[in-house]
Amino acid sequence: MKAISLALVGALAFTACAKKGGGSEQAAESRATATDTSAPAPPGGAASAAKVDGKAIAKKPVDTRKVIRTGRVELTVENYDAARAKLDAAVAAAGGYIDSTQVDRHKVGVSTAVIVIRIPADNFGSVIPSLGQIGDVTNESTSASDITDQYVDTAAQLASAQVLEKRLLELAASHDGTLEHVLTVERELTRVRAEIEGHQGHLNQWNDQVSMSTLTITMSTRPAEVAAVAVVPPASLGSKTSQSFYSSIGALRDLASWLLINIVALLPWLVFLVPAGFGIQRLARRHMRSIPVAIVNPPSE
Repeated sequence: MKAISLALVGALAFTACAKKGGGSEQAAESRATATDTSAPAPPGGAASAAKVDGKAIAKKPVDTRKVIRTGRVELTVENYDAARAKLDAAVAAAGGYIDSTQVDRHKVGVSTAVIVIRIPADNFGSVIPSLGQIGDVTNESTSASDITDQYVDTAAQLASAQVLEKRLLELAASHDGTLEHVLTVERELTRVRAEIEGHQGHLNQWNDQVSMSTLTITMSTRPAEVAAVAVVPPASLGSKTSQSFYSSIGALRDLASWLLINIVALLPWLVFLVPAGFGIQRLARRHMRSIPVAIVNPPSE
């Protein structure tokens, strides 16, 4: 049991030291290798030497930096379908692929499209100039993000976590100690594995972004020429008179239609309105008869 506790404490202490000390040393060493390309490298390294006719010839050092390159280009083209075919051919020739496409076709004949392509980083610089053969480049912007430090730090943390995972697996396979110690080892192993998956996921994502650059292309077609509007000759007196006559007939026809529709709509109400009208008329007559009439005699002379 004491052996399990000591081994677990030692593994955790090793992880802490690896993150603070070992991780920093590995990161510093990796950064020096990634950035200092002028210093000679050992055989098999980034800058090894070759012998030609017995003479040592230094090879060009390999750039080990981790750089994410992105770009944005706006194109104006004559026809979207033709320009899209040329773009697909250029992307395929560069070894890339279309990542996403959004196309809007307007009624006036103008189309706009946002196309995101992924291109190998080595061909990124040659693809952008070739877009000028597809249409007019109205806007262009590129950026490069150096993530070497972040990449090296994450790789060092991943290596430390993998060493700790190996030691925890050895402890879990020893079958020594109480159930509480075994459960402690299992919990720590679960945490370390989750940490390993997180670091590995970041590295995989960065590797993809570094190896395949992203280029966003906004493609717009030129608006069609506005057609000339035909000149309408002024109306003559006869045409004005006939137009007014037919307008009056149309107005009378509309009025007749309106009256007919309203009369038909009122027909169901006549069943109630006619008897009610007769009843009101009789009540009014009775009321008038019941009112006494004052007879005024003319004044005597």
